[in-house]
Amino acid sequence: MNQSRLFFEFNTENIILALPNKKNMVTPFISYCKANHTLSPKFIKLIRSDAYILEVSRHQDLTQILQDTDSTFFLSSGLIRKYIEHQGKDITLDFLSEDNLLDSDLFKYQYLEGRELRLKALEDSRLIVMPHALINKLLRHCPESGFILKTLMTRKIYQLNEQAALSRIPDASSRYEIFCSLFSNPKRIPGKYLASYLGMRQETLSRIKASTELN
Repeated sequence: MNQSRLFFEFNTENIILALPNKKNMVTPFISYCKANHTLSPKFIKLIRSDAYILEVSRHQDLTQILQDTDSTFFLSSGLIRKYIEHQGKDITLDFLSEDNLLDSDLFKYQYLEGRELRLKALEDSRLIVMPHALINKLLRHCPESGFILKTLMTRKIYQLNEQAALSRIPDASSRYEIFCSLFSNPKRIPGKYLASYLGMRQETLSRIKASTELN
């Protein structure tokens, strides 16, 4: 099969799994890894040959495609919301912006009494897809892979700890201010989703934003 001409389209929506001429498209992940460790030519070659690109339009649901793909995903551009549904309401769990990782293994588990984890693009987004077979190749043939994986995992654990601490701050204004210090551009996030994430009503968030801008 000639991968250079291979395209997939899912559910007649603008979710396109693209494999052609993606040499430069995977560069963001390579650059991210280089910032953490020196990379061998073998590592770079495997990423360029075996990784591919998933492009998704704003408002598209990513849940099914990630469930059906045994891979790790690196978000090179865009914004994705992670959420669950509880008692007829969306509960936002996280916002993933550039340089974040996702893994299809997340969908093997259920959350809060069997709720399904869901993902939706808040912006047009591009993900670099690395099949688990590629990850295993990197671990076998590229010694730096273990260090890079550890660095990525440590960063993710740190982010999760920050989120856990943020959710326990009792004052709504402080939660918002701290979130703004952690997230590079909070204005990218629609108010209703940010309010859900911060555990407050949208009206409360609007008042806090207005007060913050005045001060």
